[in-house]
Amino acid sequence: MRKSAIFTLILLWLMVLSSVCHGQIRAQSQGDIIINTDGSISPSSAPIHQTGDTYTMTSNMEGNISVEKKNITLDGNANVLIGGLLLKHGSNVTVKNFIIKGGEQFGEVPRGFFAGIYLSDTSNVVVANNTITGISNFLATYEYYETVAGIIVAGGRSNVISGNNLVNNFQGLEFKDTTNNLIVGNNITYSLAAEKEQGYNDPAGIFFDHASNNTIYHNNFEISIGRQAGDSYYDSVNIWDDGYPSGGNYWTNYNAKQIDMSGIGDSPYTIDYYNTDRYPLMEPFNTTFFALQTTPPKISIESPTEHVYNESSILLVFSVEIISSNKTVSWTGYSLDDQENVTIIGICTLTNMTNGFHSIFVYTNDTFGNMGASTVNFTVAKLTVAKLQPFLTVIALAVISTSTVALIIGVGVLIYFRHKKR
Repeated sequence: MRKSAIFTLILLWLMVLSSVCHGQIRAQSQGDIIINTDGSISPSSAPIHQTGDTYTMTSNMEGNISVEKKNITLDGNANVLIGGLLLKHGSNVTVKNFIIKGGEQFGEVPRGFFAGIYLSDTSNVVVANNTITGISNFLATYEYYETVAGIIVAGGRSNVISGNNLVNNFQGLEFKDTTNNLIVGNNITYSLAAEKEQGYNDPAGIFFDHASNNTIYHNNFEISIGRQAGDSYYDSVNIWDDGYPSGGNYWTNYNAKQIDMSGIGDSPYTIDYYNTDRYPLMEPFNTTFFALQTTPPKISIESPTEHVYNESSILLVFSVEIISSNKTVSWTGYSLDDQENVTIIGICTLTNMTNGFHSIFVYTNDTFGNMGASTVNFTVAKLTVAKLQPFLTVIALAVISTSTVALIIGVGVLIYFRHKKR
């Protein structure tokens, strides 16, 4: 073979390799995975590593994961799952750190459980810090209608849905025939203009169907089209805030004035006749800001300190530290020896202190209702006039006794020397 022909073949082969190496990287298709009731993983080649009761995803994958074992932690480890995740009759399971993509990822072939994460008749399951996108309503174009949402909780009770990002799903969250769940700190954001134009059912950021006594607060509902929240038959009655000053949820279509600098609106947000967020947030919930707002004041007592005082009046000196510029001190007081609180105004002195062991608590409230407290124990051992008299008598007797002994010794010495001279 001529050298030019060989060179041409080598060049063509390198071009093929180059096109392969620079092609789009897709998640490997592993099919469905099951974490069995005995803790084993099927198939054994699944990209999930087990360490005790913790199961960690080790790579991106395409397929569905079913969890049948209880009392475990399933960690997505920030890997991408193109498919869905199902927990059925589970309890005490934590699902966290997944990036789940579904819906339009499958074209015309529906896959998954019509949800990024589906909890069926579970209890005490925690779903936290997951990102779920693309659970689209195209599935509803088939002859039957299935619930389509980023996270679905059907049946069961007492689950926690916290810190999840639900983006561009037909519905963010749906709860059906379930109760006593906690939904806190989730972000539900999307625009469903395209699906609305196609005449699909009216979506909602969060939807309830025969599901009452659930608690929903500190979630951000930023939905440009569709309902922020919905109820199929107006038969679900839930709690939509954490009281004042903690607050409720952020609703993108809420308009009101702020109460002082609290970040809470001065009027409630009505979901329907039976459901109201009494303390809606003026801005999207921010975990860092909330921590600053809810951290209690820190008190450092400088006087009294833990030692013995020989006086009946002791100056009370302390300092207060507040870590947020939006907060101020609204009340300060103290309780001495578990007695009633005394409000502190200006310089404060503890007077008429009796001998013995004492304890003092200093309290302060900030403008958001957070109370800080600090305590110190000390002892008073002052000498009163009544106690001083016997003390002086003892000293006097001691002086007299000492003089008498000296006189006796002196007389004895004198007699001794006189006798010696004779």
